Amino acid sequence: KNLIRLTNIFLGSLLALFGFSNCEDARVEYGVPNADYNVKGKVVDKVDSKPIKGIRVAFIPYHQAVTMYGILPAPYRTYKTVTTDDTGNYDLTDNFSIGEIQNDTLPVYVQDVDGAENGLYKDTLIYVGFKDAVKSGKSTSWYNGKFSVEKNIELKRKANE
Repeated sequence: KNLIRLTNIFLGSLLALFGFSNCEDARVEYGVPNADYNVKGKVVDKVDSKPIKGIRVAFIPYHQAVTMYGILPAPYRTYKTVTTDDTGNYDLTDNFSIGEIQNDTLPVYVQDVDGAENGLYKDTLIYVGFKDAVKSGKSTSWYNGKFSVEKNIELKRKANE
């Protein structure tokens, strides 16, 4: 009985001295660091630099940004998409976690979706770099703000036109 009592007093003294919890980690947050990424600019014809309306501009996941046999795969799942206006302008913003960004770049898929209305253009995959992006918005907790870049895109006409 004395051994058990001494053991209990010893363990109770250790708990009182060191406490019941770890004091080094004050608070644990759940989530993933993320930020808003914005790319805007103008889509123009590569030959005559005229703006092109009706072009879809979309972020796509990296695993879909692989060309095989020189052909771009049509994305089965895109993030946010926008269509160029009458003056060829676009403004695309979406939220990405740190795991979705590789080397400060994001793949953007550019696709002619209006048919032959204003000419037929080749689908294009570009990589937009955010290393020198303009940062705005306040960083809070896991949110790192908004990163913006301007990127003008030149499209080639399809050969069969």
